[in-house]
Amino acid sequence: MKFRIFLLLLFFLSPPAQAGSELLTLIKMLHANGTVSDEQYQRLLDEIKSGAAQQEQLAQKVAEKEADTIKLKLNKGGLQAKTSDGQFSAKIGGRVQADAAWYNEDSSEMGNGSKIRRARLYISGNMFYDWGYKLQYDFTSTGKAGIKDAYLSYNGLEHISLTGGHFKDPFLLQEQTSSKHTTFMERAMPSAFAADRHLGFMVSSAHKHWTAAVGLFGNKITAKNDGKDHGWGAGGRLTLAPINEKTKLIHVGIAANYRNKGDSESVRFKQQAETNISGVNTVDTGTITGVNQLLKLGAELAAVHGPFSFQSEYLWTQVERESLEDLEFDGWYVQAGYFITGESRKYKKGKFSGIKPKNAFGNNGGYGAWQIAARYSTLDLTDKDINGGEAQAFAVGINWFPVSTLRFSGNYVKVLDVDGGAHDGEEPGLIQIRGQWAF
Repeated sequence: MKFRIFLLLLFFLSPPAQAGSELLTLIKMLHANGTVSDEQYQRLLDEIKSGAAQQEQLAQKVAEKEADTIKLKLNKGGLQAKTSDGQFSAKIGGRVQADAAWYNEDSSEMGNGSKIRRARLYISGNMFYDWGYKLQYDFTSTGKAGIKDAYLSYNGLEHISLTGGHFKDPFLLQEQTSSKHTTFMERAMPSAFAADRHLGFMVSSAHKHWTAAVGLFGNKITAKNDGKDHGWGAGGRLTLAPINEKTKLIHVGIAANYRNKGDSESVRFKQQAETNISGVNTVDTGTITGVNQLLKLGAELAAVHGPFSFQSEYLWTQVERESLEDLEFDGWYVQAGYFITGESRKYKKGKFSGIKPKNAFGNNGGYGAWQIAARYSTLDLTDKDINGGEAQAFAVGINWFPVSTLRFSGNYVKVLDVDGGAHDGEEPGLIQIRGQWAF
């Protein structure tokens, strides 16, 4: 009995490592020399096992409690919640862009004005480690038209992501780059060929030096239920970045987008003069009827070297018609930017991301980040019997990022020439400014 009391005291006073190894060795030795009987030996073993099981249960409860703990933090102005074990997370973010524009009109009235360009709020995150989600709504639109992204993704496969829902087709560098991070207020004129968002399913893979994505798509979320077949689409994009360092980048990409028009059999391409307020389309094909299918091809080239950045794309679109000749339209642009305060344009997963000033404005006398940029773009929407016009535009811009969540931009755009279409011979110019809060 004395030995048992001694051993039990030793067990409870010893740290777990000793209780599980040295104490067990001691009991075996005492049992071997006859000091502890077989009955006592078995009872002590049972008590040790019971104590170890209780400790394990306690440790598991502590771990579960810690895993259920939710940590809240402000991340660049947004609110983020995450469980300690990383199984679940949720982030609330958004953007507001307020624009104003003044037009030096030619023969067509364009009308000065101001508007809220975008006012979006989103929630994104993950659940059970591998499942991702995002829901984004734009309050400048109403009803279904306000829904932008609404998708789920599965990321549990090595180097492969599966995405289903409503999201952008994988097409065009300037379209894949968020409007928060484009160098100019509006995308270049060839965005008339953008593939936009559709309901669909996509398989993608993103690495440091390359990305690939391919998907099948149905309708837009705003498609009307009119009893017609709205067709289907497919698209793919491949990018290579043989040089991808913090301040150095070489990016090349190719993309294709196919659309079967189903029963709708119509399409229209149009574009303003790299502005959004006037509502006047400098070039416009009007509604093209009798369309069977569309094929769009794109080529991308971009580079970053310290504060300097370069970006260019060429886009070609073919419209196949039932009883008339096929149509071909194209466009391209080239742009360059330079951060006079030394920042570098950021790149991740085949697209450009946000800017973080080296010295935030107001922080120990910082000036924020300042960028100047220039762009030339052209778009040709005339072919065969379609006289949509051909236009060229030159733009210069300046961006100020006082902090990473704020941006103020000014753009001057000059339409160099419009050949054909409703605005043949016109050369309007414009000045526009934007204030942006993105988090």
